[in-house]
Amino acid sequence: MARWHRARDVGTVRPVRRYGWIGLVLLGLLGGLWGASWRLGLVRAPWHARYAELAAQLRDRGPVAVLGRAPLGLLAGDTPLVPVGRYPAVSRALAGGDSAAVARALRAGRVDGLLVTAGAPAGPSGAVSSALVALRPTGGLSAVYLDAEAALYEPAERVTVSPEDARRLVSVVRLVLGGATAPPERLFPEAIRRSRSAEVALVVRDGHEAILWRSNRAGSVARALLDVTFAVLDAWTSRQQARHGSLRDALRSRTLTLAIFYDKGVLGARDAAFLRRAADPRVWGVGFERLTSWEYVLPPAPWAPAPEPSEALGRLARDRGVPSPGIQRPQLTLYRYRALQMVEESAGGPVTLWDHS
Repeated sequence: MARWHRARDVGTVRPVRRYGWIGLVLLGLLGGLWGASWRLGLVRAPWHARYAELAAQLRDRGPVAVLGRAPLGLLAGDTPLVPVGRYPAVSRALAGGDSAAVARALRAGRVDGLLVTAGAPAGPSGAVSSALVALRPTGGLSAVYLDAEAALYEPAERVTVSPEDARRLVSVVRLVLGGATAPPERLFPEAIRRSRSAEVALVVRDGHEAILWRSNRAGSVARALLDVTFAVLDAWTSRQQARHGSLRDALRSRTLTLAIFYDKGVLGARDAAFLRRAADPRVWGVGFERLTSWEYVLPPAPWAPAPEPSEALGRLARDRGVPSPGIQRPQLTLYRYRALQMVEESAGGPVTLWDHS
């Protein structure tokens, strides 16, 4: 009997072991399927929606250097997120005070962006890293996306205009508004006619009050400048004439401001505290896109900052008929931007170049 029991016991152990191995194989297959589904985007963690906009900005890039620790659960697709310490030249430049040196190091290292996360080490006072962590403006770098968790920066070339060219550009606009023939683009300075995406705004002011403004985007600053001049000509309607007379007459006493928009980035968070920190009204203008329309608040002027960003965006949304809850609607994409402005001090008089940053 003892032998029979031992034989029976051995016989019952073997199927249990066999089923155990089958279970492990099945678990392995399920794990592989889950991992593949995760990589393909078929499965998402509960926190994925929190980083959806940032993840979209990171996709289809080369290596992105990370200052700080990447947010847990952030999926960047095939984009490698590499600790910035692996790029010594970038790390050294971040510790210094020259933001253009950071841009050069990123280009030289073929790094396709710099992700600065919340809680990243700011470094010494005056360091570029300190400005980036605080979301302050930096020359040579532009934040294409920023929220409470992180900001994604890219090298960016800023348009430069000399004081002499600023005076000439405003004079050209004034002449065309007065009825003169627009000059061909080839006559503009090389930096102004160079092919690059550009947005230029033109503001007509009565004293400090903006009475009419338009902006246009084009493939060069020169083209955008001419297009926005024609847009203001078309927009001077009976409403303006009733108050200010014909545009030609109004220009005798009204001043012009030209503004080249740049350093435009998506604001991923919408609470008032974040907007105030990310879009200081002394430096930044703000706006939003809705479908194909771009609406913006005028940038800060030399004599006054722009309104508080949350208040300005809320008022703009109401003026444009955006239903409640206004700027909290996901159909709106919020932006901050800077502007290089050419401001007439008096009608046809001296022109001041102004950019608070």
